[in-house]
Amino acid sequence: MQAIDINNIHLFCSTIGRLYRLLYNKYKFFKYLTLNASVFSSSNYMIVIHTKNQEKTFSVYCSPNMYIIKDGIDDNINVVFTVDHSFITNIMNNKDDYELNPHKLLKFIPKLLKSIQIDSENFYKDSIKGELVSLRAGIDSDIYYMLKWYNDTELNKLAGWTSTKVTASKLKYNMSRSFGYDPMNLIIDNENGKPIGTIQLYSIDEQNKSCNLGIRIGDKDHWGKGYGQDAINTILRYAFFNIDMYRVNLKVYEYNVRAYKCYLKCGFKDEG
Repeated sequence: MQAIDINNIHLFCSTIGRLYRLLYNKYKFFKYLTLNASVFSSSNYMIVIHTKNQEKTFSVYCSPNMYIIKDGIDDNINVVFTVDHSFITNIMNNKDDYELNPHKLLKFIPKLLKSIQIDSENFYKDSIKGELVSLRAGIDSDIYYMLKWYNDTELNKLAGWTSTKVTASKLKYNMSRSFGYDPMNLIIDNENGKPIGTIQLYSIDEQNKSCNLGIRIGDKDHWGKGYGQDAINTILRYAFFNIDMYRVNLKVYEYNVRAYKCYLKCGFKDEG
């Protein structure tokens, strides 16, 4: 493989991914050597390739059946691998041999571990910005709004909730579980920084790479103006690109027509 371009890097990533899955299936304890990298990368990473005359950088997004390769640096990626072009050439020229004898890949692990750089500070976010909204962890002053939203009869009916009163202590506990937790509970702020609702990712299944989504636009003055749609699209980008989900589910009651139409606009499909 002579050229360093997206097509060749795509082929290399597909090949090395398949080969190392064979290796890890045979020697499962080696997977723990790269656990730290996989936690921070969500299976996405940047690869920097060195040759004698140049340095090329590619951003790689992984899913079970495909790789998305982008030329250059992407801010969403926290893990960087730096490799020599000769390593890529070796893998591609000998892929059939490595597939039959995956143990031969063990010799590359020390070099790959040394090549990893992890930007852990960038991994922990304070907020996620959309076009109209920002999603952030809750603070104590949000309790004032949430007590109204979560004890509103109309809002609870739309969510399929019972009339049980929600207490401040329960809401405060829920707010403490934001980025990095299951459930991940976030406050939705409008463009002026005013809290208008909440959004959650929950039942996060790391093995199957799936989770559920819930949303409540509590400020009724912001209904029908695109805030809910923007909040959903913003958290979906985070789910797919930052925490490596492959599937996001939600449920809606048949009488919540406004929400149903919004979910369809965001790309959700009927399943039942």
